[in-house]
Amino acid sequence: SALGQLRAAVPAMLDAARLTYERVEVLGTPRRLAVFVEGLAARSADVESVVKGPPADRAFDKEGKPTPAAAGFAKSRGLSVDDLSVVEEGGKRYVSAVVREAGRPSVEALAERLPDLIAGIKFEKSMRWNATNVAYSRPLRWLLALHGPAVVPFTYAGLSSGRTTYGLRPFGAPALDVATAADYRPVMDEATIVLDPDDRKAIIAAGAAALARSVQGTIPDDPALLDEVTNLVERPTPLLGAFEERFLALPPMALVAVMRKHQRYFPVYKGEKLLPHFIAVRNGDEQHLDIVRDGNEHVIRARFADAAFFYDKDIQRGLAEFVPALDKLTFQTQLGSMLNKTRRLEKLVPTVADMLGLGAAERATAERAASLAKADLATSMVVEMTSLQGKMGGHYALRGGEPREVAEAIAGQYEAVSGTPAGLALAVADRLDSLAGLFAAGLGPKGSNDPFALRRAALHLIENLSAHRQRFDLRAGLDAAGALLPVAWSDAARAEVLAFIGGRLDVVLREAGYGSSVVKAVLAEQTHDPYAARLAAAALSE
Repeated sequence: SALGQLRAAVPAMLDAARLTYERVEVLGTPRRLAVFVEGLAARSADVESVVKGPPADRAFDKEGKPTPAAAGFAKSRGLSVDDLSVVEEGGKRYVSAVVREAGRPSVEALAERLPDLIAGIKFEKSMRWNATNVAYSRPLRWLLALHGPAVVPFTYAGLSSGRTTYGLRPFGAPALDVATAADYRPVMDEATIVLDPDDRKAIIAAGAAALARSVQGTIPDDPALLDEVTNLVERPTPLLGAFEERFLALPPMALVAVMRKHQRYFPVYKGEKLLPHFIAVRNGDEQHLDIVRDGNEHVIRARFADAAFFYDKDIQRGLAEFVPALDKLTFQTQLGSMLNKTRRLEKLVPTVADMLGLGAAERATAERAASLAKADLATSMVVEMTSLQGKMGGHYALRGGEPREVAEAIAGQYEAVSGTPAGLALAVADRLDSLAGLFAAGLGPKGSNDPFALRRAALHLIENLSAHRQRFDLRAGLDAAGALLPVAWSDAARAEVLAFIGGRLDVVLREAGYGSSVVKAVLAEQTHDPYAARLAAAALSE
């Protein structure tokens, strides 16, 4: 995020400072954000501007002599009255002055603006750590700022800029002096720090694939995990670890969740089968890699032992036995517990199933899935690893003898697109309950703040109905959900939710390539029916 912000902010800063340059490159690691500006001018450009002053009849008297108004205006611009001229604009005459602002040395201009550049970087979570009370994602430890051989002098967060940076933590983070701006990259190379995230990503991907092949395995494509690991290390060294095959008796999803979420490990597969291996990425070189591997293996064994304990505890009971415990989990204070939400879903799903035109068997499946949908939130496994919600519910349902269709509906309830009609009915009802309830309670998203992930809920509604090519009147659906709420439901609340969904639908249609006028025309009439809106956009575009 910080790198992306800098790629936009640095050119804007240089333009505002009237500093010309050839190219800006922004790179970084978890410990450093690095901005390179090639071909930076030695000085900012001179600039001339015409500044309008008071009306001419106020600036000069009837005899044409300057008044105090003219003298004051001239003085404010560092000019004499003789430098003023009279211009006519819109039938009125004003005095004006040509103001010439000389350029400044680049070092001066940068020293003035770099503190604001750093302060302008925003983070999802920030901290304050010293007497300056500056907020940042982590404590700032050093500032390096060079223009050619010269230090750009400024202070921020209690630090003064200089020419010193620091090496890898595993090597004791030695101080490294940088003589000139052009030397920064060679110094990083010498310190074996891989500045470019794309280079680190390539090293990790290639190394991990080679290690997986060494045990006849492969690594599934996982861009999110690869991105995260790339931004956790400065010098990546992949390593292959192993764990006991007995742990493979656990559901693969649980093992993979432990590896990905807790340890940022890459799981290794042979076809569809999980192998007793993992690939971790060390921040450092290959020295003593056997010790690092042994440490990682000890950690993963302990994690898997915990998962086995939670799983063995959960399977002592049927999934339905966890439902009463949902009364202890709050959904939202005004809307009650997760058990209250479950009871609402049990009543809402049949209505939604009818609106979707489901047959008797699919409707029965959806109703059974609704009664068990949230039960796994009370299981030990999901309490420990929330990313497994729904998936563990589907597994426990199937293991407890529920029909496969019921298990599939439960397992897929949090996905953007449900795999079955019964799953669609459950997913739509769940989103309608959340959107109607939270908006009625006055908890719709404010700005970028969306603690209940209602933007995602709205997008899932749109994507699910569109993917299933399913016409659906959200107005009727929201009213059905609103009627079951413990808070007041109103036409105003419904209008607010529909406008919110319409905002997401607007983005979806534009990203699909439809023109602005088409999208506006369609959403004027079809916001309440996402799939119909998509059909109308295609037809109108043609």
